[in-house]
Amino acid sequence: MGIKSICLFIVCLLPVYVQAQYLSQGQRFSVDEKKGCASLTLAITNTNLKPAEAICGPGNPCDITWGDGSPAEQINSSSANHTYTQPGTYTLRILYQTVGFDEIQIVVTPNTPPPFNVFTCGNNEVQIQVTDTNYDGYIINFGDGSPEVLVPQGSQFITNHTYITSGSKTIEVRGKDVDAADNCVPPASKNVLALPSLPAPFINELDVVSDTQIDFLFTTLPNIVYRLEIATNNNSTFQVAQTLYNQTVTSLTNLRTDDNFYCFRLGAFDPCNNTIAYSNIICSTNFDVTAQNNQNELSWTTNTATVTGFTVIRDGVTITNTNGTSFIDTQVTCKTEYCYQLVTNYTNGSSSISLPKCVTAVSTDIPTPVVNATSVVGSNGVDIIWEQDPAFQPTEYRIFRREGPGNFQFLTTTTTNQLIDSEYATERELVYQIDYTDVCDNTAPMSDVIAPIRLSGSLTRENYSELTWLAYSGWQNGVDEYVIEKYSEDGQLIQTLSTGSASTTFTDTDIIPDQQVIRYVIKANPNTIGLGQSVSNEITIIKSPNIFYPTAFTPDRKGPVQNEVFKVFGQYIAGFEMQIFNRWGELLFTSDSIDTGWDGTFNGKEAPEGTYAFIARLTDLTGNTHTRSGSVVLLRKK
Repeated sequence: MGIKSICLFIVCLLPVYVQAQYLSQGQRFSVDEKKGCASLTLAITNTNLKPAEAICGPGNPCDITWGDGSPAEQINSSSANHTYTQPGTYTLRILYQTVGFDEIQIVVTPNTPPPFNVFTCGNNEVQIQVTDTNYDGYIINFGDGSPEVLVPQGSQFITNHTYITSGSKTIEVRGKDVDAADNCVPPASKNVLALPSLPAPFINELDVVSDTQIDFLFTTLPNIVYRLEIATNNNSTFQVAQTLYNQTVTSLTNLRTDDNFYCFRLGAFDPCNNTIAYSNIICSTNFDVTAQNNQNELSWTTNTATVTGFTVIRDGVTITNTNGTSFIDTQVTCKTEYCYQLVTNYTNGSSSISLPKCVTAVSTDIPTPVVNATSVVGSNGVDIIWEQDPAFQPTEYRIFRREGPGNFQFLTTTTTNQLIDSEYATERELVYQIDYTDVCDNTAPMSDVIAPIRLSGSLTRENYSELTWLAYSGWQNGVDEYVIEKYSEDGQLIQTLSTGSASTTFTDTDIIPDQQVIRYVIKANPNTIGLGQSVSNEITIIKSPNIFYPTAFTPDRKGPVQNEVFKVFGQYIAGFEMQIFNRWGELLFTSDSIDTGWDGTFNGKEAPEGTYAFIARLTDLTGNTHTRSGSVVLLRKK
């Protein structure tokens, strides 16, 4: 709109100051207002503009209907008043007795304070921009006693005003339509600070909240226009990104915070003098976190001008402060997620917070193998307990088994460091190997072969127990000694013998007359302190009764004594019966005691020299019966 148009508009608004008179349709009466804001009070100023046709007066009353639903009135004078309380369009009618109705339209608009903007400039100057469109025009009162200013509708109208002094001012704006009452009160009002110059703003905090968005917190003043400027990967080539007004926070989107760092400054713009006062510069960081073996590597890129240092936060807790542009976090556990943020600290107290980055820690360390497995063979199989390096936390052990010279086959899994193999049998020559997977999903090498002690035994011709066993395999530092435990048939410990660590055989020459059944167990003691004993299978050796007898005897009373009586000898004898026969099968002698032999007589007389047959039946301590038969020569010395 040109200057001429503005001037014409102001002329149209002159009734604000000049009392207007508005004529009815028949021009018989006039009113002082026909439009205005609610509540609108108008006056019928003269009902008798055409007295020759009709008048309202004494003896000639007129009826008035105001059109807003209020009761009709009868007047006997040329004037009347009425207040319209609600917005709307109404028809005011006067009924003259002789000519009928005459009327005028009354418009009552909502009493809406018009919104407007105030822009603070330097030199105590302000700009006013009315953004409202409900009225034909607007009246601005700058609150300093200067004349009110009229502006037409339209936000392109900018009104400048300079105050004589600095400080707080109150500006009021009210709406005014053409041919309308100036009754739109209360007006809209705003306080403004007249300033000799615009102070520089301050960016308090920058927060990268996503890979596309950054949030800001500012210290600003009201009614100042600010321009947020951005530079990509530098702090010098700035461009305007956003215009702010009466804001202390804002956000920028459509960024690529994972690929770039951005620097920002905020300028206080003076629209009156086209100058700008800049804030501090603050920059985001291009922040990355990478999981490496047993550590998480943090690295970042940013402009470090005026930066005092960086704070590294993990899972909400500060873990370090650094002046560098990288950090290695070694205090991590594999398969655990860690979330990091980086705070950039500036000398002026502002801070820039990075985008949170989360990573799951990894470890590629190969666990050490299982060591120090201890096996105990029992009646229910074999029980194996083992150890591994406590630096590694297993999630599952795998056990493999081999029988004889064959190949190892997968047997089972367990989550504890113990296996009970109920299928174990010494004669199957079973051995084992173990590996495991740790919490980091890494698998340990296979353990050394775990070979339980396999004990076997036999009797020698001398009725000695000859023991042989497989050397124990399963301990990292080997066997310190083997211990033989010797038990009676009823489980009473008879003797403990140490054979050292090198020998795997032993001959027990001890003969115990009343212990025909001997049980043996081999126990291995480790060189490593704290490990238990490995225990072999138990074997039972039953000693032979060792029955024997002489082939001849001389019952002549001339000695030696042992040759005077024919006896059958043996060990571990619980029951005995012997019979002697001559060559014709005649029974000559019987005995039920091994200690009672035949003295070579029959019916009290010496039996002749010759060969005699015998049958001996013996029951040993195990209840087994042994029968021996043979012949013996009876001799008599001459």
